[in-house]
Amino acid sequence: MKVLVIGGTKFFGKAIVRQLLDAGHKVSIFSRGNQRPEFLDQVEHIAGDRTNFSEFKSKLQKRTFDIVIDNIAFNANEVQSALDTFAGNVKRYVFTSTGSLYGTMTARKPIREEDVNFKFQPPEKERDQFVWTYTMGKLQAEKALLDQDKIEFTIIRPPMVLGPEDVSLRGYFYFQRLLDKRPLILTNGGFQSFRMAYSEDLAKGYLLAMKSKRAIGQTYNIAQQEVITLRELLEEAAKVFGVETNFVDIPYKTMSESGFQYPEPYSVLQNFIPDLSKAERDLSYTSTTFSDWIAKTALWHRDVYRGKDSSNYENRAKEVDFAERFQQIVSSLKTKS
Repeated sequence: MKVLVIGGTKFFGKAIVRQLLDAGHKVSIFSRGNQRPEFLDQVEHIAGDRTNFSEFKSKLQKRTFDIVIDNIAFNANEVQSALDTFAGNVKRYVFTSTGSLYGTMTARKPIREEDVNFKFQPPEKERDQFVWTYTMGKLQAEKALLDQDKIEFTIIRPPMVLGPEDVSLRGYFYFQRLLDKRPLILTNGGFQSFRMAYSEDLAKGYLLAMKSKRAIGQTYNIAQQEVITLRELLEEAAKVFGVETNFVDIPYKTMSESGFQYPEPYSVLQNFIPDLSKAERDLSYTSTTFSDWIAKTALWHRDVYRGKDSSNYENRAKEVDFAERFQQIVSSLKTKS
């Protein structure tokens, strides 16, 4: 098939392109061209700015594709520009949404695709926060797709994604601290359960969806099938690294009341468990075993990644000091009791 990937030069977008090429598809990429992935000579590269709607339309309107995978549409206007550009020339539009949309609901598990509240409005005082501008942008983008009949579509809703080449460095926050062998603070002990997505599994989900007629007009959660805790994830990564864990479990309330700033990225995954039964039924989706993919991911971060430090690592000494002082207080209280 002729497939256009809008984006496709970072993280799981690269995984999608690689899997498309391995499957024998003819791939085009639309991006600014700032990134130069190793497969660039195997694809057609169309240079342009996704947010410049006139340029986007002029470069793509007369092109025909079987599938368009749009990884970088973040609001209704950007989706509408895609609809205006591709209507009549594309068989299916596959939109990358987000599991953040489940922040619009109150139920926590299992989270089904139909559980999103499209009438939701965030608290007025929080509307300008990034988490809500991002979530509401994607929410309105999905509504734009659902309310139109110009083009057949499929929506993919990934949760947090982890794997090699992760530009967010969220996993590296923990891996770098495991590797330095100093105390690693886990908010509330890291016992929250969740499903996240391995980047290669997520890419596979796109390929399964684009080939399936059952996926037309449908939305899918794509994630790992195993439910894990953050603590289990880090214990497994520590085994891969060959290091002992040095966790310090501190209640969120303690850190909040002390004013200690600790931007732990996965603390937000509070029992975030997407229901995968629809993807399993319609797409025959299966995921890579957790122990396999976390090993590949952890080793990439240790052996290959050579970029900047993880978030807040410049304050690592303060983290260690806070953790050790907390341990001393707990120890003294136990002694007195």
